[in-house]
Amino acid sequence: MNEVESFIFKRAEGASRMEAGTYLRLHGFGEDYLRSLERRILAAIHRAKALFLDRGDHRLTPWDWLIDVAERSAHPVYRLNRLSIVAGWGAVLCALAPGAGRRNTKAGTASSHDIPSARMAVPPIDSG
Repeated sequence: MNEVESFIFKRAEGASRMEAGTYLRLHGFGEDYLRSLERRILAAIHRAKALFLDRGDHRLTPWDWLIDVAERSAHPVYRLNRLSIVAGWGAVLCALAPGAGRRNTKAGTASSHDIPSARMAVPPIDSG
């Protein structure tokens, strides 16, 4: 069982965020990281609940629902990701790292999704 799954099981047992994240805190992760991690996990669980309307008891807390859907497996993150991949949706709990999916640029810089109008990083070479 990895640290994130340990965090999930401890939160399901009623431990506080700080208690559930003891291992992570001992390895240098602060309270802000634990709060951010919890938000990302809960957002992923809510997405999964929307995708899997027929699975699990939706009256349960998000933590208990995840464990229920994973059939009490020691690896609920892996089990839920396998279910969503088999269903054709891709992994639900795949971006638990805070920087996942972000570009390596400064905040506030513009970026265009229209390829022809995207700014060029370097001025073109004058060939004339």
